[in-house]
Amino acid sequence: TRSAEIAVVPPVRLRIPAIDVTATVNPVGVDRNGDFAVPPSVDEVGWYRFGPGVEAAAGSVVIAGHVDSAEQGRGAFFRLRDLGRDDRLTVKGADGVTRSYRVVAREEYRKTKIPLDRYFARDGRPRLTLITCGGPFDRDAGHYRDNIVVTAVPV
Repeated sequence: TRSAEIAVVPPVRLRIPAIDVTATVNPVGVDRNGDFAVPPSVDEVGWYRFGPGVEAAAGSVVIAGHVDSAEQGRGAFFRLRDLGRDDRLTVKGADGVTRSYRVVAREEYRKTKIPLDRYFARDGRPRLTLITCGGPFDRDAGHYRDNIVVTAVPV
């Protein structure tokens, strides 16, 4: 029965000691352009609420945040590109349980080339995917050219 299914547990707090991040995580979807709707405050990050929650036994829990903002300065993910293999992070779920993760990859893609199906997958081993902007800033377009993607697995 549907009532017997495990409820989705949203992440509510993200801590990444290696880059001095402690951020509130808000559930988000997509904006009218079909882009990931990152919270307006650069200090907060957004969890893709249409994907797996932190309790999921499979798939990618996606959290995105701003690298910076002309008005607000450095964002929560300003130093995401500095994360390295084996760096640790924790995510506290709405259920009060803190889950630990270990970084296994950091990649950079042109925004037009990022393999979204891979990062937003609902299958495969459970993992945490952190996304922010990177690369050169395109003044005409008003945004960064690339995305930085960090993948972490449960410890």
